[in-house]
Amino acid sequence: MTLPQRVALSSFWLSHLTFWLTLALSMAWGVTDICIPYLTGCTSITATGIPDPQAFIFRGGLIAACVLFIVWWYCMQAWLIEIAPERPIWTVRYMVTAGIISSVCLIIATAVLRPDKGNLPWILHTVGAALFFLISLAVQTRITYWLKHLAKRGVDIGSSLPQKFILVYAQWFFLGVMIVLQVADSDDRWKNVVEWWMALLIGLFYLTSYRDWADFRLTDTE
Repeated sequence: MTLPQRVALSSFWLSHLTFWLTLALSMAWGVTDICIPYLTGCTSITATGIPDPQAFIFRGGLIAACVLFIVWWYCMQAWLIEIAPERPIWTVRYMVTAGIISSVCLIIATAVLRPDKGNLPWILHTVGAALFFLISLAVQTRITYWLKHLAKRGVDIGSSLPQKFILVYAQWFFLGVMIVLQVADSDDRWKNVVEWWMALLIGLFYLTSYRDWADFRLTDTE
């Protein structure tokens, strides 16, 4: 297994095991009802990471995952430069930078969480989390269409392009649903459902690179 493959695996599993572990602890300690939030929206991702002691697990795990996201984007940039017969167009180069910025936004949104809910900087948290979702979706969409462009030119881009398209289209669908829910001032449970699915889809996008990077190495000595 190459280092980029390890990054792809770790980016997904560290972030989502953090979500699922803090959710399980919230259920075990009666903070939230036993449920499947992807279906019922019984709690938000944020809510699972506020109470102690799972707050320490949530912040530590998710901030570490964000660092892995940044490394993933570095790997993506290096891979695109390696496989492309031409220098990637400026939108791809700057979109990779935007992907890193999205990870930093999530780090900020996570770092401000603490058990004292009444004094949380909710605006900073909400803006940071929203920017992460929106920028990540824009970047992943742009990268996917650039890979399609390379595939048409006969470049070996791996086998995950169909999965990437499914994931970005699903994210756009849920973004549309969230906009409708916000305009309609709908129940928070439905917004929670969208949040859980958006996080899952973004994480799965990172994971799709695992197969593509089987022969990709960052260094000659790897």
